[in-house]
Amino acid sequence: MKTERHSWAWFGIGVLAALFFVVFSRGLRAEDNPVSILDARISGHIHPSICRTSDGTLVVVYKGANVLMCARSMNMGDSWSTPLPITTSAHRPDVIREVKKFEVYPGSADLLPDGRVLVTWNYIADDKANDGYYERALLYTISRDSGVSWSEQKLIGPLADSKHLGAVRHNVLPWSKDRWLLPLRVGPPRIYDPRTGALTIFPLIGSDGQQHEFQQIIRTATGALIALGPLLLHSNDEGGRWASIGEFPAIPTSRDNAEGRYLTALTDGRVLVTWGVGNDNKGLRYNLSTNGGRMWDEERTVTILPEISVAARYYSARTIQLDDRHIGTVFMNHEGVHFLKVRLDRLER
Repeated sequence: MKTERHSWAWFGIGVLAALFFVVFSRGLRAEDNPVSILDARISGHIHPSICRTSDGTLVVVYKGANVLMCARSMNMGDSWSTPLPITTSAHRPDVIREVKKFEVYPGSADLLPDGRVLVTWNYIADDKANDGYYERALLYTISRDSGVSWSEQKLIGPLADSKHLGAVRHNVLPWSKDRWLLPLRVGPPRIYDPRTGALTIFPLIGSDGQQHEFQQIIRTATGALIALGPLLLHSNDEGGRWASIGEFPAIPTSRDNAEGRYLTALTDGRVLVTWGVGNDNKGLRYNLSTNGGRMWDEERTVTILPEISVAARYYSARTIQLDDRHIGTVFMNHEGVHFLKVRLDRLER
């Protein structure tokens, strides 16, 4: 009888140990393994983008079948809603003529100071084979309820040099309460006032004396600006003067024009860069600058998921801060769109 009780006691301990392992391992998986937002074979200009709303909802937007798709998470990315189309993004704007060959080309999802979510994209009409016609209207839609519903599309204009503004591949930076800084793919950045439609050029002259284009521009927690393009630049006077930052670990090359790199400003003043290299990139690389992005140490680079293919060139993984202890990265590969939650202390080498 004693032996039987002893056996049952060990059995109970074994069950508890197994339960503990399951719970513990699930906790690890929530942060160490990617969660699929879209689990399907994909190709083309998917370009997922992400933002976190004031109520903590995560909103991911990416391209579907010539319409933008939106998925939401209310538990820091542990699970995601079924992606739904942003129907307004599928409409052809009146300023673009109807052609057989067209494309909805994704831009970015951004949080505005008043809590609204701003999503930008292009409607591309391509009739070059017929008469040389090619237009790339820059459009936007806004959600007031954390990505549940969306406003009718609006054109960002007027035209610049008789052409539409083209692509915004990097995040729009809220410049003031009612103005947005657009990091255009072609030409200098522009500040846009959606109330009046006014566009003004934002000079971004680097230390090399050149006006740069196609840059991600962020504002750090201390109010400084950092611009990532052919050079990494820093400004303490709202972009009046820019200084080059050396020894940047995610050095842009002529092959990718910094498209596979993404800057994240953390609330404590640090700056994070997420990046990958080339078309056959494996894993996600992270590096933290502890002094607002002005100095970097290549030895601090941490690579996560080194065994997993992550599309890097032209498809930069995008990272946001979730809370004081976590960041979250949305990325894509041929198998779908995924989200990875990462503890910040893993990057604090």
